[in-house]
Amino acid sequence: GQPAPEASPPEVAPPAPLARPRAAAFILLLVALYPVALAAQFVQPGAGLVWTQLCLFALPAAALAALAGLAPARFLRLVAPPPRALGLALVIGAAAMLVGGALQALWVSVLPDRLLQAFDVARVFRRPGWERAVMIASAAGLAPVCEELAFRGHLLSALRLRARPPAAIALSALAFAALHLDPVRLPGLIFLGALYGWLTWRSGSVYPAVLAHAVNNAAATALALGSEAVEQAPERGAAAAGLLVGLSLLALPALAFQRWLPPAPGAEAALAPGGGPAGRLPRWAVASAWAAVISLVLIALAPRR
Repeated sequence: GQPAPEASPPEVAPPAPLARPRAAAFILLLVALYPVALAAQFVQPGAGLVWTQLCLFALPAAALAALAGLAPARFLRLVAPPPRALGLALVIGAAAMLVGGALQALWVSVLPDRLLQAFDVARVFRRPGWERAVMIASAAGLAPVCEELAFRGHLLSALRLRARPPAAIALSALAFAALHLDPVRLPGLIFLGALYGWLTWRSGSVYPAVLAHAVNNAAATALALGSEAVEQAPERGAAAAGLLVGLSLLALPALAFQRWLPPAPGAEAALAPGGGPAGRLPRWAVASAWAAVISLVLIALAPRR
């Protein structure tokens, strides 16, 4: 007799294509929540700043990645870089602080005094007792983590899926600077945002940018704490000389960062399935959103000092 035909293997459905988060959606969410964050900081500066970092920057960055069905840690570039990248990032952060400060000094020299008084950073830390400590810890420690997750984690990854590295880095830097709402520090913020974006793109990890950002914020916080007077316009010659010195100190570690690391990973490296369906928030994101709302209510009800 004829042999029985072999049964064909069952057809396996191809995996659904991974969603690609859009940078515009993330920016619109930040813009929509920004007035809420500003109101929280007005009512309770210390608690409001903590709420801003956690609930305006970090939570939406992770939640939107999960909503797309992706693994948030991978999309936010929370992957370990080569150890040498971390050491170089500390040196780069220190040198970049000088460059950013010189750029700001040149910019300040052409701004009117009333604008300098309106955006005096030092007055942010003139708070009583524990609130001052919270402000310092938030600025020097919490802000570098949360802002890097938002701008070099989510936003840069989303932009890289549709744009080449220079354009993605530039756009993320402009968004980073604009959302600080500080015209006095604008040139320095654009430069630092671009540098942090380059560190993240080149290493494939957000951690070098977090370290460089922390170095800058810690130094800026220390300077603000030691400054009792409103910043005055410096001499342009001294600022220009400081810029040249800063760029000279930055060149060597940046070149080492470029040459000593493996090739930069492609944009697709940020895409990995998160184990949940696209279009649905996981339980941790829903619980975190409720916690954000409840904490905001508590901030609003707390007595003002």
